[in-house]
Amino acid sequence: MDVLLLLALLPGCLCAVTVTVPPKVEVAFGHEAIFTCQPKFSGSPKYSVEWSYVDQDGQRTRIATFNDGKASVDPDTPFSGRAAMRSDNSLVISDIRVKDESEFVCRVNTVSEGTGEGSAQLKVFVTPSAPELLVNTHSVSITEQIAAEVGTCTSRNSYPAPAIEWYKNHVLMDAGTEKTGDLYVSSRMTVEASGLYTVSSTLFLKPTKADADAVFSCKAVFPLPGDSKSNMESKEFKLPLHYYTENVKLTVSPEVPLKEGDKVTLHCEGDGNPAPTYLFQKQKAGGAVDDLDSGSDGFYIFQNISREDSGTYICEALDFDSPDEILLKKQIDLNVHYLNPLTLIPSGEVHHSVGDNVPLNCIGDGSEIPTLVWKKGDKILSSSNRHRLRNLTYADSGVYTCEATVSTVPGLVKEASVTVVVEGPPDLGPESESVDVPSEGHMLTLSCSATGYPEPAIRWNPAELQPTQTVSGKIVKSEVAFKVTSKLINDISCTATNSLGTKDKKFKLSISSLVPPSTAPAQEQSGSSSTAIIAVVVCVLLLLLVVGLFFILQKKGKLACGRSEKQPLSQDPASAELAVELKSEKRNEQRGLLGSRGGGGGGPAAEC
Repeated sequence: MDVLLLLALLPGCLCAVTVTVPPKVEVAFGHEAIFTCQPKFSGSPKYSVEWSYVDQDGQRTRIATFNDGKASVDPDTPFSGRAAMRSDNSLVISDIRVKDESEFVCRVNTVSEGTGEGSAQLKVFVTPSAPELLVNTHSVSITEQIAAEVGTCTSRNSYPAPAIEWYKNHVLMDAGTEKTGDLYVSSRMTVEASGLYTVSSTLFLKPTKADADAVFSCKAVFPLPGDSKSNMESKEFKLPLHYYTENVKLTVSPEVPLKEGDKVTLHCEGDGNPAPTYLFQKQKAGGAVDDLDSGSDGFYIFQNISREDSGTYICEALDFDSPDEILLKKQIDLNVHYLNPLTLIPSGEVHHSVGDNVPLNCIGDGSEIPTLVWKKGDKILSSSNRHRLRNLTYADSGVYTCEATVSTVPGLVKEASVTVVVEGPPDLGPESESVDVPSEGHMLTLSCSATGYPEPAIRWNPAELQPTQTVSGKIVKSEVAFKVTSKLINDISCTATNSLGTKDKKFKLSISSLVPPSTAPAQEQSGSSSTAIIAVVVCVLLLLLVVGLFFILQKKGKLACGRSEKQPLSQDPASAELAVELKSEKRNEQRGLLGSRGGGGGGPAAEC
């Protein structure tokens, strides 16, 4: 506040002092407050400054002064030890408390220009603790004629005093203070010894059924420096309302069409609080009812429902607070679908011979007309109640299943099966089999697979063969492993036998080489030398043949050995032909090769 002091009028001179001080200083509890003081003169006089405060009785008490460059703090004031003056005339007070809140005055004294002063109001702010909520734990009945106490909200240790607001579903409630209304609050404020405020507010409400799911809370709204506000909210709570049952709902789970064997639950639910107890009944013919064992939780469970459980079921909520005109019963109809056991013609296990025809027939009924199909494994054979097996083979043996379903009732299925056994003599496939073998001594494995019923036995010829046997379904497989010899080429066979017949199978072995496979590597390594040896052997044999021929001709006298060259040969045509042929060769070569006496003299040489 600016104050202008008019001093005494002197001849030819007007003097004044202006003091500027902020009108309001706002400080949080425990912080430091700074009060500025700025004097303004028409000249440049000497001056002194003093700060004081105004107590509750309006009396001023000096706190500190500043004169001739020296600052001093007065003793025995509430601010002693916490106050100080700066060279710029400012007053500083540390550790602000609530009781410090008052008016502070800055006075400037001059000799030549008079006196001026200004004042500031100190405002202290304390943030409260979180609001405390005390909720009424007793049930509040909606049938009460006056508003009931809901809860009390308390905010402690705040300055200035906070305001308490009540909220329902996060919306501010317009609660008055008139105690005869359906909604009002009762508030109380206490000043603690510390000077802080404790404020409490109690909410009174005449609830309705719509308040059953509502959430309530309170807020403490308190001021802050700078003309702003903040708030703290309590936890949320619901009212413990007590109201009678007006509506009952009866449901069944699952909702899909029911079938025998299902677990089915009836749930009865009333809208009263606390929840009522429940009674389940089944209506009989003529209107009478049977009471069912049921608990107070509103559930009745069929663990394994059957067709006998079909009918009308009644649920009654037992709430004695409800008016008599309110009907607390509900009913529901249960229709349990079923299928009767299937009739198969033929049934059980039937035996037929290979080549027979077998008709299969299935008869089924239930709460709905079922769809019938014949299956073998997962394969559908016929989409009707009849199926015919024609010209039976061993592959037709097995289990045939008739399946009954109802398309409008998911999961309602009935099955029955018949086992068809096909009998007949063994079947070994082709009567003979040709097998190529690389060489004698080769390790060979032969197998015979026989199909038949009764299960055939397989034996091998020759008997010394050691077979191994496996059975897979209707197939018996026998294997033998042996080294091939020339004696076994045409003597290997297998025979399958059961009570209905016998079947043979022969194996024809063809050996590509008689040389045992163990010598084959040596022949391959000496292929070129073997060829040369064979050529030499052939030449020697041819030479021996020629020598033998000459020897035979000499014995028969066909050759003239030791005779004169001019002596005529025999008249035998063959001999003559040979002689001519021999004479056509060079004579000197014949003498050198065939001379019996070594030749060399002048006499005639013998020729052979």
